Amino acid sequence: MRNFCNGAVVLTDGDLIFYYSGFYVDDGYLVICNGKNHLLTDGRYIESAKKQAKAECYLQSETSLFDLLKTLNVKKIGLIYDYTSAKVYENLLKSGFELYDYTSEHNELAMVKSTEQLTLIKKSCEICEQAFLNVLPFIKEGITELELSAELERNFKRLGAGVGFKTIVAFGTGSSVPHYETSDKKLEPNTPILMDFGCVYKGFLSDMTRTLFFGEPTDKFLKVYDLVKTAHLTAVDKITAGTICKQADEIARGVLRDGGYDKFFTHSLGHGIGVKIHEYPSLSPKCQAVLKDGAVFSVEPGVYLEGEFGIRIEDTVTLANGKCLSLMKTDKNLLVIKG
Repeated sequence: MRNFCNGAVVLTDGDLIFYYSGFYVDDGYLVICNGKNHLLTDGRYIESAKKQAKAECYLQSETSLFDLLKTLNVKKIGLIYDYTSAKVYENLLKSGFELYDYTSEHNELAMVKSTEQLTLIKKSCEICEQAFLNVLPFIKEGITELELSAELERNFKRLGAGVGFKTIVAFGTGSSVPHYETSDKKLEPNTPILMDFGCVYKGFLSDMTRTLFFGEPTDKFLKVYDLVKTAHLTAVDKITAGTICKQADEIARGVLRDGGYDKFFTHSLGHGIGVKIHEYPSLSPKCQAVLKDGAVFSVEPGVYLEGEFGIRIEDTVTLANGKCLSLMKTDKNLLVIKG
C-alpha cells in the first residue's frame, strides 16, 4: 500500500474501497494513511470486514470518521472528486482539513492492472463469453429482448459471476440506439440483434458487444458489418503501448471514414475497465492519456443508422509486451441465426 506522506486519502465509493482494501461496502469510509488502510463500516459488514479486508476495521457507531482522522493526526486529505459526494466534501472542508484532488494519481495507479487483477479480469471475460455462447440456442422467433437478457444474466450466475451492468438486448431498429432500453419487444424474422453485456467476477468486470442477425441479412447490413469488423480488428492490431488515446480512436474512426460511415460512429472507441465498467482512460477523440502495458480497456467501434439498424463489435482487451491482445476468443465474423 502506498504511503501518502502529505496526509491521508479518504474514499467513500464502494468499488474504490474494494480496489484498495479487497472488501466492498456500500456505506462506509476507507482512510489510507501512512501506508495503512483503516476501514469504517456498519454492523452489516463488520464481521466479514475483519476477516476479509486488508485494513484495520472499525464499527462506525463506535468510531467516527472525524475521530479516526484526529487519532491519525491527519491535516490534509486527498479525495477522488468524481466519486465523493458534495456532503462529504463540505463536512471535511468545514472541519478544517486541507483537501486536494487525488483523482489523477488514482487514475494512473489503477490504469495498470497487477498480475492478480488481470487474472480476475481474464476470468470475468471467459465467463462473459461462455454465457453468450450458451444463450445462442435460446434465440428463437417470438422471444423477447427481456427474456434473452434474463437468460444471459442467469448464465453469468451459473458460471460463478454476477451481472456487471445493465444488459442491453436490442432487436431491429432498437439496435441503432447505442444505450437502448431493453424491452418486451419480440424477435421477428430478418432482424438484427445487438447484445451489450458484461459480468463481474470477484470484483472485476468484463464488457462485450456482439451484433447478430436472425434470418437473412441485407446487402447493406453485410457491407456495414464488414466495415465495423475491419475497424475493430484494425484498432486491435495497431494500438500499442505508448499510443495516445485519441490516436487509438482515430485508428478505428479512420476506417469508418474511408468507408463513408464515420459520422454514424457517435461515441468514443472505448474506455478503461476494472472495478468499474467505465474507468480511466477514455479512448476518445480528445483524450491525451497514453496507454501503457497492463491497461485494460474496451475496443468498440459502431455504426448507428437511425430507423434501420446499429452494429457494434466490442471486446475487452489488454496491452502486454507492447501489443494489444483481445481477452475474448470468438472471432468477429457475423453470426447468422436462421429463423
